[in-house]
Amino acid sequence: MRILSPGDWIGAWGTLAVFVLFGCAGQGVPLEEVTDIPMALVYWDGSEARERMELMEELAGHGRGQSRPGMASMDEVARWVGPTARSVVAEKLARIPGRIVLLNARTLERVRFSAAPPNARPLAWSKDRKKMLFNSDHMDSGRSQIYEYDLDTQEVRKLTRGPAHHLEGDYGPEGEVLFTWIDADAGAENAGMKILSPAEVDLQVISSGFYPSGPRWSPREDLIVYVRADNRGGSRDSSRIVIRSSASGDEPQTLGRGRDAIFSPDGHWIVFAGQGPDGWRLQRMRPDGAARKPLGESTLSARWPAISPDGQHVAYISNEDGIDRLYLRRMDGSGDRILLSDGGAAFPVW
Repeated sequence: MRILSPGDWIGAWGTLAVFVLFGCAGQGVPLEEVTDIPMALVYWDGSEARERMELMEELAGHGRGQSRPGMASMDEVARWVGPTARSVVAEKLARIPGRIVLLNARTLERVRFSAAPPNARPLAWSKDRKKMLFNSDHMDSGRSQIYEYDLDTQEVRKLTRGPAHHLEGDYGPEGEVLFTWIDADAGAENAGMKILSPAEVDLQVISSGFYPSGPRWSPREDLIVYVRADNRGGSRDSSRIVIRSSASGDEPQTLGRGRDAIFSPDGHWIVFAGQGPDGWRLQRMRPDGAARKPLGESTLSARWPAISPDGQHVAYISNEDGIDRLYLRRMDGSGDRILLSDGGAAFPVW
């Protein structure tokens, strides 16, 4: 298999010798109607995906026959555990690294993103699609930091440094970079969000004292949405979706329960995963919390939504067969179909 640079691959899509994966055609969205703008995601091949599933179930402390609390949730556990866990299971899991790939959802062509090391995670595309943020713990003594890849120059820049972990981030409307940090020794008490100016000369702290999970910046307004996680137990996840402006000291507004919140490309909707009696389902609401409703009538469990740049489709992760796989539906909730059927997937960014 030839490994291609992301810049070459995107610049000459139709001529590259990429490896091709044909997912299960099945019923659902015809791929001809899907944009060919690539999404980034973490991918494991079939055997790795199944071994990873078994290890995550062992790490979670329940067997294959029991219901799971939510798709991709153990990826979060693996990230937080990090190299200090010293557990046999965590060490085995670290030896099955996912790799970032770029996927054309129309043709199902994919290419390995060679600019990032194994176990990296894609975070966000810039507005002009010429840059991508990803995180990796291959430096700084295993502490996750955020990097930026420039598709034009094919250069990687390190944007954050330890001793804190910098796990997640997004681009602002004017090229700012929003990122989260947490001190692994102090826990959530020493955590928060910062904004780095486009010139990288101004660093603004906009929240601290808790970890704001999965922050996303609206493409059209000065609004940031994130999740305050709550894993204290019980039959229902109590994590809350919160929205605020980027101004330091702004008063956040809680929109309700949910996880994995993202803005639509026009900024008019927030799509998120909400937990009900039958598992996680995709839902949507306005940025003020109004008009909250399910995103279709699908019975598939769903987490980690990623909306296409044209706003017409939503990719997401479901594990109907026990393995986290990539699915697709229309923004109106119709046309569910599996995209990658021969391997595992996580953290799509479109």
